[in-house]
Amino acid sequence: MSTELANRQPLYWADRLRNLATLLVILIHASGTVAQEHHECDSLFWWSGNLWASLARPSVPLFVMLSGFLLLGKDYPLGNFLKKRFGRVVVPALFWMVIYSYYNYRARGIPATIAEGIQGIVERPVHYHLWFIYLIVGLYMVYPVLRPWARSAKERDYWYFFACVVLGTWVYKVLSVFFGIHIGIYFELFTNNCGYFVLGYYLGNKEAGGGRSEIEDEGPMPWRLSERGIRALAIGLIVLGTAITAVGTWWASKAQGGIFHPFFYDYLSPNVGMAAIGWFLLARWSWHKLPLLDVEKQLAAASFGIYFVHVLVMDWWSVSGYWQTKTHPAAGIPIVVGLTALMSFAAILLIRSFPGGQRIT
Repeated sequence: MSTELANRQPLYWADRLRNLATLLVILIHASGTVAQEHHECDSLFWWSGNLWASLARPSVPLFVMLSGFLLLGKDYPLGNFLKKRFGRVVVPALFWMVIYSYYNYRARGIPATIAEGIQGIVERPVHYHLWFIYLIVGLYMVYPVLRPWARSAKERDYWYFFACVVLGTWVYKVLSVFFGIHIGIYFELFTNNCGYFVLGYYLGNKEAGGGRSEIEDEGPMPWRLSERGIRALAIGLIVLGTAITAVGTWWASKAQGGIFHPFFYDYLSPNVGMAAIGWFLLARWSWHKLPLLDVEKQLAAASFGIYFVHVLVMDWWSVSGYWQTKTHPAAGIPIVVGLTALMSFAAILLIRSFPGGQRIT
């Protein structure tokens, strides 16, 4: 699919993938503490939390890949892009950072003053889930540089870029964490999430059909696989990536005496990247045939607001006495995810019904 064609066709799959990523974020926050705070790695209790958390890890990479697909293929005048995008992110982000600053003050007494609150917003995420805002702002800043390159890059250019990303993130982390070897090269552009950003554009614009384009020098080359083959590949990557995350976390945690080892949960680890690519391809080639239901459209439109508010809702359920370990986490975690998602969705719909509500969600 060419970029122009992608811009004209309804992107049902993109909204459905956004909805999945939103639910996976909630799943991360409902399941992560079970595996991270309990040290009996061989127990069914620990494995239940670990399996749910492993399934959820591709959430943030999926958001970044979707952003890359939707943005890098469009030509925005620089001034308009910065004004529109930063307005859509910074305004609601500042609102919710103030909310969470006050929430932290009431809960823990920090920040103690308004000056400390302002300093905290500048220096670091106000609450544990708001780090994503700083990531998005950074990607928006580099977008004007990446966009013309992505639009003109040829297949071999993409593969060079991805090879450098693999070396600067996956290989670098494996050598550092497990072998104590640190590569001295400063990879700069090829670290952190730029790889996912460009990968989303690349994968979203590759055509199927089982052959190569006659025009070898234009954009991403078609898959050598049919649509059915791509779907099979996608499912295989999801299963394999999730399994490596779960088993790898067990192995690494077991090796250090039951203390949780975070490597395989890292968004920039090979296993999480593998599963994220699988989910992206599955959505791209399977979730586009039927038009969106109204609830799917509303959920996709509310996803940013749900990201902001769901931690407050989850904490409310915890204070009310219901958390993922009230029952066995195998069942408790999905129950908490469902309750949190429904209440967060309802809260955002309510906020959006008031004047100015859409500006902060």
